[in-house]
Formats: sequence, C-alpha cells, structure tokens
Amino acid sequence: MDTTRRAELAMDVLNHAIVGDADEAMRLMGEIAANSTAQQTFGVCCGFANSAKQTLVQMFGQPTQEGLWVLAAPDPANGPVHPAHTFALRFVTAWCNDDLPMCQALYIAATLASGKEYGHSVSALIGLTVHLTRAAAEELAADSETSAQHPH
Repeated sequence: MDTTRRAELAMDVLNHAIVGDADEAMRLMGEIAANSTAQQTFGVCCGFANSAKQTLVQMFGQPTQEGLWVLAAPDPANGPVHPAHTFALRFVTAWCNDDLPMCQALYIAATLASGKEYGHSVSALIGLTVHLTRAAAEELAADSETSAQHPH
C-alpha cells in the first residue's frame, strides 16, 4: 500500500468513526495495519494525533510559547481508567507538545502489549480524536446559533 492510499484510508477511518460507523472504521484500520509496517502504522497514529491537535488549536488557540498542552486522564476515584485511554491521552499530549520521542516510546510500548491491547490503544486514539472533533463541531454549532440569535 502506498503512502497516499494509506493517508486516504486513515481519513476514511476518522470520517466513518465521526458519523458513528465504528465497524467500517475498524475494518479500514485493519486494512491499514495489515498492509503497513509498524513504522507506517506509527505514522498513521501520528496523523490521528495531528488531527486531534488541529482540533484543540481550533477550540483553544495555540498555547503560549512557554506553555504546554496537558490532557488529563479521568480521575481514577471515579472508576478505573483503561490503559488504552491513558495511551491515547498521553500520545496526543506528546504530539501536541512536539515530543516525538515520547510518541515513539508510547507507540513501542503499545506494540509490545498483547495484540488485543495494541488494538485497544489504536482504537482509543481514534476515539479521542473523534471525541475532540465532535466537541469542536458542537461548540461551533452552538456559537453559530448564538450569533444567529443575536446579530450585531
């Protein structure tokens, strides 16, 4: 599979996940994984993280020059946090902070887990990206509705 096709499929994964077609999104992600090296799949994960970063910038703007992005995990007092969700939060946070070595370390750790756990980690990364995209769309729709109700 060439890079262009892999990128197209990755965008299709996100598009299907956004509209709620998780089965098709996972089928496409399986196609990517089956036809890609670990390094190429890492690149796809970086693409998902980059999409999440673009959404965060759209919602909150760029952090100050001294600032860092921080995505906090849910409070474990409210119940256990699945390791895959922690992976996704840390991976996106590292990507947002331009910490490629941390992204690589997290990805390598995910690949060393069981195949099931690795799959959960990639799925959680997709899910986080989709969640942020939906939140941004809802915020944009609410802002548009408010602006339409209160013209200047």
